[in-house]
Amino acid sequence: MRKIIENLSHHLDDYECMWNGIEDIYMNKTGEKIPDQFFFAMSGFCSFAYIKTNKADIKRMVSFGDGRTKKMYEFLAPIVGFNYHHIECKSPELALTKAKKEIDNGFPVVIGALDMYYLEYYTKLYHKEHIPFHYVLMIGYDDEEKNIFLYDCGRKEIIKLSYENLLLGMNAEYKGLCKPNTICTIRMDRPNSKKDIFKSAMKLKSNMFLNPPTKFLGINGLKKLSKEILNWEEELGKQETDKILRNIVEFCGSVPTTPNRLNGISKKDEVVFMCSRDKMSKVLIELGKEYKNNNLVKSGELFKESGKQFEKLCNIFIDYILDTKKDMKLASDVILDIAEIECSAYQLVSKGLDEI
Repeated sequence: MRKIIENLSHHLDDYECMWNGIEDIYMNKTGEKIPDQFFFAMSGFCSFAYIKTNKADIKRMVSFGDGRTKKMYEFLAPIVGFNYHHIECKSPELALTKAKKEIDNGFPVVIGALDMYYLEYYTKLYHKEHIPFHYVLMIGYDDEEKNIFLYDCGRKEIIKLSYENLLLGMNAEYKGLCKPNTICTIRMDRPNSKKDIFKSAMKLKSNMFLNPPTKFLGINGLKKLSKEILNWEEELGKQETDKILRNIVEFCGSVPTTPNRLNGISKKDEVVFMCSRDKMSKVLIELGKEYKNNNLVKSGELFKESGKQFEKLCNIFIDYILDTKKDMKLASDVILDIAEIECSAYQLVSKGLDEI
């Protein structure tokens, strides 16, 4: 049997794989044009949490934005106006069977996480590097040719993926983020407008940062981190501190990755380590111009400056890990700079939202 969902337009927007297909569904449903990285920025970016977990492997959890797929969906789904259901199957074969039933009923389905080692259309990664954290939108299948049809955030055209590689790729697990053999069904009957989504999401994000309910979240958490980071090595030792800093740096990348310097490679990194502030900046500036709102444009410029401070912070941490230079006082000062910049940015966002 062969089935493909026709007339579903797709937009190219790399590094937002878990949202790209859902944005496709949204734009096809509403006719709205949204900025690149829109759902990603509205959900996971630019929050903050600092948690001490002495019994865990990483004893100081520092999060400058929650990029966990399920948490992002949980936050944004009611704001956008869609329903979703993650189905975790016992086998990849069962996951494929359920996905095909969705296609038969006329609904595209999010597949993932997938290990990019098995995605034959990514020639630089295929059978070369395991990256078990990628999502695609399945829009069809062909039992005779034994492949699925999909849209990928990094490709414009409809892509074929063999059943064999799909089944191998679905057996991927990213600890704390996803389980193997998972698909996600989407229903989007009457989604809200882009403006309503933007206002609702940014109002919540601004309030969570500026008026956090506890001392380890938002602006309070950043100030707490800036003080306590000075004592990490004395409290935990160099090895544990290195582990914490490495985790922070990796998750500051456009995608979670180890910087080349930490791998002993002199080549420039393919991703930037701006903790996605560059992406939030672009969304705010684009919508600020569209809505003729200078406060939103200025807030976007501030997030761009915050992103530059994150690059500086990551380099300080990398120097510390490599024993090139130890300067936690400078790191503490940069964290305070980030706190002040983002506090001003969110205050401008709040003003801007009242004007549109």
